[in-house]
Amino acid sequence: MSAGTRFLVFVTAVGTALDQATKVWATHSLRPIGHKTIIRDYVDLEYSLNPGAAWSFLADLPGNVRRGFFVIATIAASFLIVRLYNKAKPENRPLRWALALLLAGAMGNLIDRIRQGQVIDFVVLHVRDGFRWATFNVADVWITAGLVLLVWDMVVGKKHKAPQVAPEEAPARKRRRRR
Repeated sequence: MSAGTRFLVFVTAVGTALDQATKVWATHSLRPIGHKTIIRDYVDLEYSLNPGAAWSFLADLPGNVRRGFFVIATIAASFLIVRLYNKAKPENRPLRWALALLLAGAMGNLIDRIRQGQVIDFVVLHVRDGFRWATFNVADVWITAGLVLLVWDMVVGKKHKAPQVAPEEAPARKRRRRR
């Protein structure tokens, strides 16, 4: 196993384990009480089950259809992530971190979907009684961090890559003469 593959497996395993551990904690500690304030008016912990994706997207689909869709979509996305990771250059660390975090988040939520058909969420960000962000979990944090790094790599990473030589500046190539 190459060093790059070991990195992907390590980040995915640790990220998935942390996600699952926090969900076990939320189930045992938050479900019985329902709600716990961490920073008044800003951060709460609140046990909830989300049958859909972000902001309960597709939550209204019939259970078996929804579960099948999300499981298949996550498996397909995971294969794409691994393929992109294997094509990434070893020196492109932001891209490799992005893909590893995306895979960790996908695996964390996939385990929930396979196990119970829905995802355990428990972190609530809000500003007093006004703005409230969708309830999320650690896997969602990995996915968000991975997407931020992916965008960073796409925008900033391109600025640091060696510029391509314009065709008129390229060294002249030997031309074959037709006879």
